[in-house]
Amino acid sequence: MSDLEQKFLQEVTNKAAEAKLICGWDGAHFLAFLQKRGPARAMAEQARRGAVSEAFDRLAAKGRLDLSPEAVASKNDYADLFDDEAVNFFLEVLCEKGYFTAG
Repeated sequence: MSDLEQKFLQEVTNKAAEAKLICGWDGAHFLAFLQKRGPARAMAEQARRGAVSEAFDRLAAKGRLDLSPEAVASKNDYADLFDDEAVNFFLEVLCEKGYFTAG
């Protein structure tokens, strides 16, 4: 696992801990999936399947998509981990739930 993937995984892990407090999501299964497959590969596979993370809808309902793995993956910091197709998927699902708003 590259240093950048490790940084990504650590940020997602930190966000998952906060998400557990906000919406009760126990991200252990998802984090194990990222660890096993490699974070970049796992997230890209989900994007190709059109699947969001387990907590996505719960976080959206709480107005806390900033804690979602999709929001982390869409950050410029991690652009080198994902191809355009995956990033476009992350941005699309975030936009659909109103994550990016003007103002």
